[in-house]
Amino acid sequence: MKLLSRLHQSFAVRRFSRWAGVRTGIHIRIKRYTPSASESLRVAMNIFEKNIDCVIDVGANEGQFAQSLYDFGYKHKIISFEPVRKAHEKLVKRAKNYENWIVAARCAIGSTDSMTYINVSQDTRFSSLLSISADYALNNPKSQTVDFEQVEMFSLDKIANRYLTGTEKLLLKIDTQGFEGQVLKGANNLIRNNVLGLKIEIPLYSIYQDADLDFFQTIQLVKDHGFKPYSFSVEGTDLSTGRVNTIDGLFFREVNPKTG
Repeated sequence: MKLLSRLHQSFAVRRFSRWAGVRTGIHIRIKRYTPSASESLRVAMNIFEKNIDCVIDVGANEGQFAQSLYDFGYKHKIISFEPVRKAHEKLVKRAKNYENWIVAARCAIGSTDSMTYINVSQDTRFSSLLSISADYALNNPKSQTVDFEQVEMFSLDKIANRYLTGTEKLLLKIDTQGFEGQVLKGANNLIRNNVLGLKIEIPLYSIYQDADLDFFQTIQLVKDHGFKPYSFSVEGTDLSTGRVNTIDGLFFREVNPKTG
């Protein structure tokens, strides 16, 4: 009877939470802080378990991902790349507090080495080398392009060696707003020879024009490189329909590519 009473109370709490959330727009949920409740903790635990000692952070924005790893106790090297001037300035300032956090000079990462332009959004997290769809920007004003910045672009295969010794166990994190395919094309050698883990944004419904990877292509490409899925989380959602636009996927190889 006590068990049934507790279950009934728990169900009532969940119903009240849904009722209050629908009417106020505020979602309150109290859970134990476990890997099932926190995507950031889940990622950090997998990185520790795989003995990753270097993270390449492509599309670092203001350093949110890197700082979360350090908050969870990561002690090793992180190399961050960010092309948007305003975000890069904040990234540099944040990284000064951490001995092993290296911020590359402001640049974009892609498949070629060239000069290019990035579309800068009001919310810099939406900034991209691709144009955002007009429909999405209309319904999400902070994603609208408000400026354009010229920036130098490099492939990871060319620039990464400036920061690596060649002995690191690497996690490659890519969050480049629809440009992930180009980043991967420019990192073929690095992925083949050095990368043990991959964290990548995956589109379910692309909000950027001319993105060259959809969900199925991304999964197949990751599979072809020998990675297996370890974790997924919702990244971007259309607030008017509930449709998930993007997810983050975490993948690892079972063995180090250098040793086979």
